[in-house]
Amino acid sequence: MPVLNDFSQMTGDVLDRLESAAAEKAPHLLPIVHAIRHFGIGYLVIPQSAKGLNRGLDLLARPFIIMVGDDTDCALGPEQYNLAHLERMIGMVDGVAIISSAPPPEAYSCIAMMAVAGRNGLIIETRPEQEIAWTNLVQSVRPDMPILLCTVKATRQ
Repeated sequence: MPVLNDFSQMTGDVLDRLESAAAEKAPHLLPIVHAIRHFGIGYLVIPQSAKGLNRGLDLLARPFIIMVGDDTDCALGPEQYNLAHLERMIGMVDGVAIISSAPPPEAYSCIAMMAVAGRNGLIIETRPEQEIAWTNLVQSVRPDMPILLCTVKATRQ
C-alpha cells in the first residue's frame, strides 16, 4: 500500500521532528519538507511493490509531490507496478526527476519549487540499471515531459 503523508494536517511538533530527522539523516529532503510544511504541498510516497496507487492519487491535495522509491537493495523498475496506475500518475505531473545517483539536493529543490509554484512534481529514486526503463516509461506517456536525469558519473576509459 502506498504511504500517503498529508503533512499539512499534522501538528507543529510532528513537523518539527520530521524536519529535524531530515536535517540529520537526509538533508536532501529538506526542500520537500519545507514545501509540505510551509505551503501545504500534498505528498505521496510509493514504495516498491505498492498496491492501491489509484486510491493514493485520488487523495492527493494539489499541488503535490510524488516520490517513487525504487532504490532499495535492488531496483525492480516500473514493471513491479501496475502500468495503468503509473501512466495515470505520470499524466498528473508537470515535471520529473529520475535519480539513480547519490541524491543531489538541487534535484529535490527543483521539484519542491515546482510544487510551491503550483505545479505537480514526481521524483523517481532508482538505481542505474533501471534509469532507462523509468525514462522510457515517462517518455512513452508524456513525450514532452521535462525530465531531470541525475545519473552516476561514467568511468573514464
